[in-house]
Amino acid sequence: YYNKVDLDITNKEWAKNLSFTECNLWFFPYCNNKHYIMICVNIKAERFEVLDSLRHKDFEKTYKQMAERVVQYAINYMKTQFADKTVRWERFTWFKLEKVTQPDQISCGMYVIWWMRHWEGKYNSALTKDWKRIDLINEERECLMLDIILDEENLERERIMKEATKYCNMKNKKKELKGRR
Repeated sequence: YYNKVDLDITNKEWAKNLSFTECNLWFFPYCNNKHYIMICVNIKAERFEVLDSLRHKDFEKTYKQMAERVVQYAINYMKTQFADKTVRWERFTWFKLEKVTQPDQISCGMYVIWWMRHWEGKYNSALTKDWKRIDLINEERECLMLDIILDEENLERERIMKEATKYCNMKNKKKELKGRR
């Protein structure tokens, strides 16, 4: 699967104007067998951090090769961005977050999004303590969905809003009919 993914962003048009010289954390989410994990390149701590909400014991067998490939592309790109900085990639170590276990088998993508918003390069129990509660994960999922749907840049926004209004009206009519019986 991952051999088919083009991870080389050095020649991508959208990447040409990016400047990451002030960034200490670079996030690279990826999916393997329908499970999302996060690779974070932590410049300041000189670590490649693997954030896996299911705490896979078989990291070496399942994810390490892909993670190393992601990291290698990141390093190649960062070398062009950090030309004026000294980053000693050979000193970087691997860190695997082992303190999180998601409460279901479908919320790994939500954990990845959560980490991109809140990860600061170290484990903080506040970051995950409430995330074992499925109701809070679902609440975050709903907020994300609404953010996407209601965003002014969403070209389908008006159509979706009309469909949602029709759906709500239809549901209300069904309730009224049930109440009259």
